[in-house]
Amino acid sequence: MNIFLNTVMKFFIGLALFVLTYFHHKSYGQDFASGARTRSLGSGCTADSTVWSLFNNPAGIASLKHVAVLISDEKIYGIQEIKNFSAGIICPLKKQLLLAASFSNQGYKWFNDQQIGIHAAHRKGPYSLGISFILWQRIAGETFRETYPLCNIGGTMSVNKHLQIGLHISNVSNTQNTVQTLPLRIKGGMLYKISNDVLFYADIIKQSNSNVFFSSGLEYRMHRFFYLRTGLQLKPMRLHGGAGFSSKRLSIDYSFSWQQPLGSKHQLSMYINLRKK
Repeated sequence: MNIFLNTVMKFFIGLALFVLTYFHHKSYGQDFASGARTRSLGSGCTADSTVWSLFNNPAGIASLKHVAVLISDEKIYGIQEIKNFSAGIICPLKKQLLLAASFSNQGYKWFNDQQIGIHAAHRKGPYSLGISFILWQRIAGETFRETYPLCNIGGTMSVNKHLQIGLHISNVSNTQNTVQTLPLRIKGGMLYKISNDVLFYADIIKQSNSNVFFSSGLEYRMHRFFYLRTGLQLKPMRLHGGAGFSSKRLSIDYSFSWQQPLGSKHQLSMYINLRKK
């Protein structure tokens, strides 16, 4: 009897995981947001210039000057089996050229996406350019396993001391699978520095298989080392918030997100700046 009940429970848990993940991917669009800072600011930040730009618009890392190691983990919808994990390393080279590597995994055992990326970024005056080569593997069930090579490009431009704009195009290579063309995604955004302590982000995102949607975020530095953040996404509606600690060598961020009817997400991120003394 116990064996039968355990089997039934595993079946329904597996079914629930599949439905939630499928609903999340298909009905609400893929919601990759690596880094609690990015998530808490509305998952946009296309025009940003921080270490977390590695997963969002790698052109933004072009101004970094020290080796950095990043790691982030997100719990999704209160279900332990579903998670979003990311890690990366950024290595500045000579003449404002940076190379970086990244890894991310979202989903659960029988339905997940894995991405391994190599990135390069270069800065010239107010302009920064980035290019990424991604291997994207999708696993569904015990039999479906496909890998797609993708190429992404992006850039940022500092208009003045207050305003920076960014553009990023995912899957510019137009990679296709056996069923349909993988979506082309275009993101355009701005970063406006209201003051030394307040930053405002706004992004417009269009994916080839979905409607245009909007995101925005606000960051407030309440202390030399501590930050408060809030963000909003439309179509679908997602609410975000978070806090962070940042010093010269270490940064720790937390984000909370809510989406009806799926529920909440909690993400914790950290990066270590390996600068020389």
